[in-house]
Amino acid sequence: MNSKKAPQKLLPCLLVLVILSGGIASPLLAIEPKEILKRSLEAQFQLDFEGIQKTEFRLPGRKYIITTRIIHQKPDFTYTATLAPSRVKGLVTLDDGKFHIWHIRGSNKFKFSLSLNSPEAREIKRKSLNLRLINYKISRLLDDYITGRPVYVISLFPKHPDNRRRKVWIDKKTYLPLKEEDYNWQGELISSSFFTEIHFDRRFSKERLYRDFPRRSRKKVFSQERFLNLKDLRRKIKFPVSSPHYLPPDYEFQEAVLLFKGRAVKLTYTNGLGVICLFQMPANIKLEGYFKGAHPLVWRKRGKTFNLKGDVPRKELIKIKQSVK
Repeated sequence: MNSKKAPQKLLPCLLVLVILSGGIASPLLAIEPKEILKRSLEAQFQLDFEGIQKTEFRLPGRKYIITTRIIHQKPDFTYTATLAPSRVKGLVTLDDGKFHIWHIRGSNKFKFSLSLNSPEAREIKRKSLNLRLINYKISRLLDDYITGRPVYVISLFPKHPDNRRRKVWIDKKTYLPLKEEDYNWQGELISSSFFTEIHFDRRFSKERLYRDFPRRSRKKVFSQERFLNLKDLRRKIKFPVSSPHYLPPDYEFQEAVLLFKGRAVKLTYTNGLGVICLFQMPANIKLEGYFKGAHPLVWRKRGKTFNLKGDVPRKELIKIKQSVK
């Protein structure tokens, strides 16, 4: 046997052993960032967990931080209790897969919205994910740790420069997103959320959590309806619905929600990450306070009041407004 050829034959075998032992990251074994995102979409519905989450919102000259306790029981039950700041400390919410209920502890105030865990909401999330895969460059950054847990770090960078961008930290074991940061088209941080602690496989009595809510709220008197196409909406609505003929690049219709017993409608458009909302109602209807602090475009036309807001430059909102027919 040629002694010079022996080391050459041995080298490939050693390299394979090093890769299998984790000494070198193999591209063939690495999970694709798009697949990580897909798995994170359904992770919540497959887990029982309790955690403390901080959410930060940034507006020009202002910053708001909210601390929330979150309990999720698979597949579709979520309870939250706001811990800080003090002015909203009594706020609790409950989502049972059918309704989303807000309540202020110690009061009889409560309101309903559509469930964030319902089959319809999950279908919307799946469609949004598909749009993200089309409209964004998905890449994997250096791995990190959140609350001591190893995470994948995924970047979503828009193919169109006027759209928002995102970074998300996804737990390697469960695929639950543990942190997210959203940036506007100028690259400025506008919101973030992250868990300061997280515990998995915890179970709680749902009936005990329901006790935070007035008994009459369980009757589920409801005044919202969701439509995934405009044709079904127009059959139900009590006034003619206007829609924009112009949308920014990559945006498309997502859903319509009928509000306030048919007195108003919200049309939502998305590129998978950013959202544009067009509210409209007869001009004689006043919904004061509903849009407070949102800085929308508001106008009246042909006996209707319109309210437009979105995650795009104001010049784009003006183009949308001008196209509404």
